[in-house]
Amino acid sequence: MFQLYLLLRLKNFGRIVIELGIFRIVFLTILTVAAIMILFLAENRFAIPVVCVLLLAGYHNVRKDKEFLRTLTPHLSVFLIKEYTLIALPFAGIEIIKGQFTDAIGLWLFAALLPCLKKIKLEHKPVRLPFLYKGSYEYIRMFRQSFWVYILLFLFATAGTVHGNIKIDKVCVVLWGLIQASGYLQPMDTGYLLHFKNFKTLCLFQLKSIAWNVFITSIPFSLTLIASTYDQDEILFFLSYYTATLIYAIGIGMLRHIIPSPLLLFIVQLSILMPFYLGSLFVPIILIPGIALTALLTCHAHKRLKRLL
Repeated sequence: MFQLYLLLRLKNFGRIVIELGIFRIVFLTILTVAAIMILFLAENRFAIPVVCVLLLAGYHNVRKDKEFLRTLTPHLSVFLIKEYTLIALPFAGIEIIKGQFTDAIGLWLFAALLPCLKKIKLEHKPVRLPFLYKGSYEYIRMFRQSFWVYILLFLFATAGTVHGNIKIDKVCVVLWGLIQASGYLQPMDTGYLLHFKNFKTLCLFQLKSIAWNVFITSIPFSLTLIASTYDQDEILFFLSYYTATLIYAIGIGMLRHIIPSPLLLFIVQLSILMPFYLGSLFVPIILIPGIALTALLTCHAHKRLKRLL
């Protein structure tokens, strides 16, 4: 039964990976490797145990499948102990490599005792985002999922400003542009399309929502660029970034109506739309063919949606 449970967990993890998209997966992978290296090289002896205990306790407190698992196995505590011990294994392994055998044993003991602890109930209210364009559910969903990435990028950009390295600011701006556009890689629900009177209404709504959302969330990055240097080239760079991100996001929004397959959609935008986006950031003249390409995609999307709009 436990092996079947692990198999189901792996399948569920695969679905989550597909939903996150390639950009977030690459970023999370880099972040995970960096976190492992930091834990391994940490001089503080309690760093690894504290992280492991918080991870296990948090997972045990928020999981909602205990009642379901109780119907499958009469020994739920043993079932949970196996899972928590498996999760603690990498942390205990690092401790063993570092020669901290007592800490490794302590982590396994905590994993064995954790199922006996009662759940701590916390009140959680959804965070409202009134500054984003009303009704732009795709962007709002992306921003909620990537909010912590947004904060990290802003902190890195601020650090680049403080140390006088404007290249860090520009990299953070470009990455945020890619993440914003990735929110439109998900196919649009057919029922949602029925809320629009015609294709023109849909295009105007997406143009207004994307233009506002990209502008309002990019203000902090623009401030870091301006604070780094008062050169007009950086202002032109931000204007190019804003226009390129707007075109890139609209292009993906139209392309998804033409290509229903998420995998094929990602490959096509990666090989066609993304090069235009990255190139136009540093060579603004590329914005012209980018606009032409987006207009062409809009025409094809209109043909595909004639039956609905």
